[in-house]
This record gives sequence, structure tokens and C-alpha cells, in this order.
Amino acid sequence: MCVKSMLCALALSLATPALAIAQQTPAPTDLRLGLVGRWTGALGYRDYQTDRLFEIPVQTTISTPGDGATLIRQSLFDDGPENPVWITTVSLDDPAASTVMEASYRAGRQPELSTDRVTVSAYNGPTSWTLVYSQTGEDNDEPADIRVTETRSGGDLMSIKEVRPVGAGEDAWRFRNQTRLRRVGD
Repeated sequence: MCVKSMLCALALSLATPALAIAQQTPAPTDLRLGLVGRWTGALGYRDYQTDRLFEIPVQTTISTPGDGATLIRQSLFDDGPENPVWITTVSLDDPAASTVMEASYRAGRQPELSTDRVTVSAYNGPTSWTLVYSQTGEDNDEPADIRVTETRSGGDLMSIKEVRPVGAGEDAWRFRNQTRLRRVGD
């Protein structure tokens, strides 16, 4: 009986730290709400002719109406003095389903609607984490798996979008674009 009790106590003591860590990791929604503020940086994408990264400046403001589930992201992309591009994205988190539904708007184009599954893949604190968004959609007019890895490190935020043909293996993921931001205010 004593040995059994000691084994149970040992098992409980080993399980408790893992359980405590799991309970300390916030939901993706809580981490996303921590992005409210003003950011500046660049959108980078691969030039397929030269296979080099090309960047254009971007300024982004993220706000929330305060409902604990909605974010509004307004971004101004500087694609030259005669061609500023505004994109406004409204997202609604569903914590129970671990999804984010988004509608993106850009003048002269149809709204883009999407739903991503979102998971916390790393968490070291409220300003040090990685979220992974995934969905099946289209890339270059073909069915594709789409994955965005968003990593926050203090006042820096990096989002990397990768695509692969639906059902292809892990080695088929290809870089599509990235957004590199730095917080400049609340």
C-alpha cells in the first residue's frame, strides 16, 4: 500500500507541472486581442522572376469594439506614391471552435471571406508566442492548403504565409509572403 501511495504521489507530482503549464496558456483569442495598437513594417513577397524577397512598406492599426472576440485591422500598403492600397480586415474569433472568421475589404475588389483554424504552437508569455492559422482555400486558382505562422516577440510581429497543393506532404509547403511589423503605439 505504501509503495502504491508513493507511486501515485510521484505520478501526480510529475503530471501537475504539465497540467499547470497547459492551464496557463491563454486561448488564441486572448493573444490576438493583445495586438490592439499601431504597427509599422513591411509586406514581403517572393519575386518569381528573380527568386528574391521584395518588400513594400505597411502601416497597420488594430482595434477592437471591446466584445472580446472581434478585431479590426486597417492596413495602408505603400505601393508607390500614386498607388496607396488600403485593406481592412474584420475578424471574429470563435474560441469554442478554435476558429477565426475573416472578411477583408479592398477598394475595387470583391470582399474575401475565410475561416481559419487557429492554434497556439508556442507560448512564453503575453508578448512571446506563436499562433498557426490553417485553412483549405485557393492559391493561383488551384485548391491549396494555406498556413500562416504568426510569431510575436515583444514589440515585433512576424506573419509568414505558406501554401501547398491540397493533400501534398510536409515538404511541399512553399513561401508565399510575409508581414513584418513593429509596434509603434497603442
